[in-house]
Parts: sequence; structure tokens; C-alpha cells
Amino acid sequence: MKKKHEEHENHERWLVSYADFITLLFAFFVVMYSVSSVNEGKYKVLSESMVSAFSNSKPVGELSVLNLPVTKNKSIVVKEAPANQDNARSFIKVANAISMAKVPDGVKITSTERGLSIRIKDDALFESGRASLNPHMKEFLDLVAGLVSDLPNLIAVEGHTDNQPIRSAAFPSNWDLSTARANVLVRYFTEYHGLAPHRFSSTGFAGTRPIETNDTPEGKAENRRVEMIVLRHISPQISPPHPFLP
Repeated sequence: MKKKHEEHENHERWLVSYADFITLLFAFFVVMYSVSSVNEGKYKVLSESMVSAFSNSKPVGELSVLNLPVTKNKSIVVKEAPANQDNARSFIKVANAISMAKVPDGVKITSTERGLSIRIKDDALFESGRASLNPHMKEFLDLVAGLVSDLPNLIAVEGHTDNQPIRSAAFPSNWDLSTARANVLVRYFTEYHGLAPHRFSSTGFAGTRPIETNDTPEGKAENRRVEMIVLRHISPQISPPHPFLP
């Protein structure tokens, strides 16, 4: 009887140790979840933007990676567009990497009728009146390059200014500045990252496409931007590449 009683005591001690382990493990996951909740929110917003941009569902409007809460728009469903599932999955695959990185201020990711728009304010991407990339933006641009590298979609890069004329030796007009900035971004993706040049177009709009009023400094700051649009539809004339391209 004494032997059986000792075995019972050993069994109970094992349960206590196991319960302590489970409690500690649970506490660990609670802590990990709490410190990652912000990134999870950004991941969901970005992922749903990507799915929407490459599906037949209606655009969900502007989704700011930095500021907006997780959307609950039920129209974002991948299965509504079976033909585009691979594109959406390719975007979601890299979304986690972007969400875990520090997204710079002045960057907005938007689902539009045209596709997925990555809008970057000029003071985040360039120095005032110049067209050379700020070094601190290159980490984010590198992530974007990885995001679009496996997609067949065409990419439009568009430069914009406010309505304040610029007259400098390098840029005689806003047309020159906006075009140069769009070109710099295209060259970064094609020359540095080796993305196919035939996928890109570069356009400078000067101050002809404002998104805010130019009557306030804040509005002008919003209008000075570069937008990179990963187009929703694939052009059959350009993708696959033109037969005479190397």
C-alpha cells in the first residue's frame, strides 16, 4: 500500500510541473500577441488592400497603412476572382515583410479602380527641389520591389508637384521636376533591382493632378508626391514582352 501511495504522489508532482509549463507557455503567447498586435493590424489592412486591388470586387477606397484601423469590408473576397488568385496571393506573401518593417511617414497604400497605388509624399522620397532618392527610403522601396517582382502586372509611376512654379538650372519647370522624379523611381526598380523595364511607364504631371487644395501649405504638401500604381489589368499587347525586346 505504501508503494502505491508513493507512485500516486509522483504522478501528482508531474501534473503540477506540466501545469506550470502550460501556464508559462500561455503567458509567453499572451506577451507575444500583445507586442505584435499593431503589426498584425497593419498586415491585415495591407493584405486586404492587395486582394481588393487584384480581384473583381469593388474598390474599398483609401486604406492607410499607417493610420486606419483594420477594415471589415466584406466585399474583399479572393474567391470572387479565381483568375486573379495567384496575383493576390503573391502580394499577401510579401505583405508580412512590409508590415513587420517600419513603414516611413508619408506613405499611403490605396486600392483604386486602376489597381494598387503606393503614394509617397515628396519630402519623404526626395529633398526639396531635387530628384535624388533619400537613403532612408531605400529599405521600403526594396520591400516594394520584392512585392512586385513576381507579378506580371504593368506598373505606372507618376510624378506630381503643387502649383508653385520652380525655376532652377536643373529643373526649368514643374514638368521637368515631376518627370525626373518619376524616372528616378523607375530606374531604381529596373536598374538596381533588375525588374523588367517593359513593365514600367513613367509620367510627369507637374501640378495638373492635385488631390488637395493648393490654398494651404498642408494641401500643397499632399499634392507633391510620386505614385506607383500596380495596374489591375494585364495588357495583352505588352505582357508577354514584345518579341523584339531582349
